[in-house]
Amino acid sequence: MHKKYKKAMAGIISMIFFLQMSSSPVLAAVNVSEPVSQAEVSPEITLEKAIQIVKTNFEIPSELSNFTSNYNTSDDRHAWSLHWNNPGNPGDFSAEVNADNGDILSLNYWRNEDSAAAAPLPAITKTSAQTISDDLLARLLGDRAGQIKLLSKDQEILPLNNYGPISYSFQYQRLIKDIPVLGDGVNVQVSGSDGHIISYNLNWSNLQVPEQKEVISADQARQALASASFFKLLYWLPAPYRILSLGQKQEAKLVYQLSGQTGGAIDALTGEPLKLDPGDWIDETSALSGGIGGKGDMAGSASSQPSALTPQEQQEIDQTAKLLKQDEAIAAVQRWISIPDNLTLRSANLSTDWRSADSRVWSFDWSNPSPESTDGKAQYLNARIDASSGELLGFNLAYPQTGKADTELDKAALQKLAEDFLKKVQPNRFSQVALDGNTDADSDSGVSSDQQKIVGPIDASNFSYQRIVNGLDFPNNGMTVNVDPASGTITNYELNWSDLDFPSASGILSKDQAVGAFLTSRPLTLAYVRIYSNGVPGDVRLVYLPLNLNQGQSVQSANIIDARSGEMLDYQGQPLSEEPKPYSFFDLAGIEEQQEIAALGQAGLFGDFGNSFKPRETMTVASLLRAMYLSRFGLWGNASLSDLEIMAKAKEQGWLKEDLQPGDPVKRELLCEFLIRYLQLNKLAELKNIYQVNFRDAAQIAPDALGYVALATSTGILNAGGTNFAPDEAVNRAEAAGALFRALNWHN
Repeated sequence: MHKKYKKAMAGIISMIFFLQMSSSPVLAAVNVSEPVSQAEVSPEITLEKAIQIVKTNFEIPSELSNFTSNYNTSDDRHAWSLHWNNPGNPGDFSAEVNADNGDILSLNYWRNEDSAAAAPLPAITKTSAQTISDDLLARLLGDRAGQIKLLSKDQEILPLNNYGPISYSFQYQRLIKDIPVLGDGVNVQVSGSDGHIISYNLNWSNLQVPEQKEVISADQARQALASASFFKLLYWLPAPYRILSLGQKQEAKLVYQLSGQTGGAIDALTGEPLKLDPGDWIDETSALSGGIGGKGDMAGSASSQPSALTPQEQQEIDQTAKLLKQDEAIAAVQRWISIPDNLTLRSANLSTDWRSADSRVWSFDWSNPSPESTDGKAQYLNARIDASSGELLGFNLAYPQTGKADTELDKAALQKLAEDFLKKVQPNRFSQVALDGNTDADSDSGVSSDQQKIVGPIDASNFSYQRIVNGLDFPNNGMTVNVDPASGTITNYELNWSDLDFPSASGILSKDQAVGAFLTSRPLTLAYVRIYSNGVPGDVRLVYLPLNLNQGQSVQSANIIDARSGEMLDYQGQPLSEEPKPYSFFDLAGIEEQQEIAALGQAGLFGDFGNSFKPRETMTVASLLRAMYLSRFGLWGNASLSDLEIMAKAKEQGWLKEDLQPGDPVKRELLCEFLIRYLQLNKLAELKNIYQVNFRDAAQIAPDALGYVALATSTGILNAGGTNFAPDEAVNRAEAAGALFRALNWHN
């Protein structure tokens, strides 16, 4: 089964590499089915020369005998795309060569390495892989290799991959006079099995950088950042971890948020926030991201008596009885909207509001049974009604497009119609909102709010109003209205309004304190950025930008600071400090399974004590089950689960059947049961009268556990040296972790 799965994965991976090559921005610049001939383009580097450049620096497997090429152009980039493969022999080697100067721009090499033959631990260490990468760059870049800096990847998690060998990724940042050039650099991926190059990508622009004279200091840049309008205090509602339970309410957070398309860039020469024209953007990401988770009896019974209702079932029945009936809900729609006569009700649905388990919503859809008609009648109408209060939550009314009308209402008249409608539908809530003026262009440049030019919405017929709470913006909530400019008809209305608890703004950080906390994680860094105007690369500017080149993408993308704690928050409102990370255990000297435990730490497992593993301490039930669960379902979204949540999930998976507490010790017999259940071999382990073990104390092993012990020890998952098994002896962390590592790789 595993071999079939791996063969299927091999085919999928091969297809992915092909799609990556054929869908990249450069390759999409020409029609790949009609390659441009060498005579037509007359590049400086011929196709023959491009092939020789690649074959001089890399060994092309002889079995990849099928070769194709394309010539591609995009902006100021001209490249030969070379591709070797063999449909009958899985494998793929592709490369791009700069047709102007002969640089190898990219390379991807995939081969059908059977993961069943791969060793659980990589043959190539990370240090050796870095040496291979450095040597490659010295050969390919020549003197330019001295103009790059390896970015630290201490926070990179190296997963334990059961379907292929580990690989190491290295990112190098281009520097000009020790100043990073954002968007330029090199990425290299090295195989952990034998050290071959899996991928290579070079971004090296031909730049004219501004002079560095009269550059402001970092402290001056910090003051400019703090005084600009980049950071704004507001209420913010993070995405919930899971669907809220009945009666549960979210609490909005008070945060300072970094906004603006420049990411807080300060011009290093003028000391002012970087200003961009409409349609412009800066390239700051590619170097940062690597290019930049008891049943009832269905048979029933002979009794005709109905089953007793559970309290939850009765509660749902009681609550539903209080809701509007379908005709009452439709009448609530008609209170505000005239349903066109030509529309027919096609569906009606009563459901729970996804934002609150306490709320129910009626949703209706009307449509025109003759949509091909061109008589100007309505095409469809959908509407939503609060099933408890009859409040109109939203609707969308569509008419066929007939082209621009001879006369249209001006923006002021449209806005008055929109606001008159909202005052009728939401008289109380309308007093709690403010028109969103779409002044993004000004706010992105760091201009203070009192200096912003007041402009109307970009779409003159669409009006968006943002909720204000305690004098602070709450962008997650508000209401929108769309008015037809010809007829003045309200064609769309949406209400997004949550019943939340809003914390007081007292005792929070000042803006200057928030900026200081933000810059602790993302210090102001002097860097060159390239300005793109409508997608075309343009000038290079010298700026101070809040970023940390040595940390991951999550830190660069996080732009929210908790206004009380000063911690950086992710999109779920959780501190970034709690995000998954690898562990480098320093106390493994003399431990037999040192390498295996170190690999588990690099995969982000067993971080109970940070970078101290404590190998001789007793393994607890919660610690082992946590490592098992994270190894199976991933760290993201699961690393912050409590011990009790981990125990509950382990029971759901069938790994934990005993009545245990999180801090209980893991005994050797229990360890076998946990791991065999984890591998889904428990049915085999529970077969009777077929197992025996050669331990002197075999009689002390529980009869129901004998199969588990036999499988765990015979497969080598558990190293039970000696003549006794000691089933009731608590195992230490080193023994349990080593057994889990072997369980993860048992089929290898």
